[in-house]
Amino acid sequence: MTPSRLPLLAAAAAALVTVGALLLTGAGAVAPSGEPPPGPVVDREDRAALDAAPVLRGADAPPPDPGVTLTDPVAAARAYLRAAHSTVPADAGGTHLRAAPYAVPGSAAAVVGVLVLDPPPPGTARTASVRRLDLVAVDRGDRRRGYLAVVETRDSPGGATAVLRTGVVVARQPDGRWLVAAETPDDPDLAVGED
Repeated sequence: MTPSRLPLLAAAAAALVTVGALLLTGAGAVAPSGEPPPGPVVDREDRAALDAAPVLRGADAPPPDPGVTLTDPVAAARAYLRAAHSTVPADAGGTHLRAAPYAVPGSAAAVVGVLVLDPPPPGTARTASVRRLDLVAVDRGDRRRGYLAVVETRDSPGGATAVLRTGVVVARQPDGRWLVAAETPDDPDLAVGED
């Protein structure tokens, strides 16, 4: 056998192995005509039953608080978290855009808003405060920073409090402002201390 034939024989052997594998696994088989395709099929009635109610988009975003220095990444992150986690009963069943002025344009928080899963009871308002904000990551060009935050919410008058951990990433914009690019709750189902 000459060395020039070795690659040709290897390619032919690989092709035979591939064809054999396809025949053994049945990948080349076609369902008989008139038979339904294998696997589950979701028809129009099933799709209608699974269709969820639409989420209502909140009112247009307010202007940013003039007291917030958006060229300071910590101030921008704190303002976003306070606005994102402060809710009113009217937010039920939808989103609110109060955090949009502190979010990167085009991001979900800026366009759709923050989804309200647990609004405060009627007659109350939920306000958020940032208890702690720890820098945990910075990219090499200092264009993005990641923080781990502890946020406390309080229903008033005289309502319940809750504490949650969340991760937030701020991104420096070309104009020098820092805006929130993403927020990820540490565990949205557990309050701090219930791990």
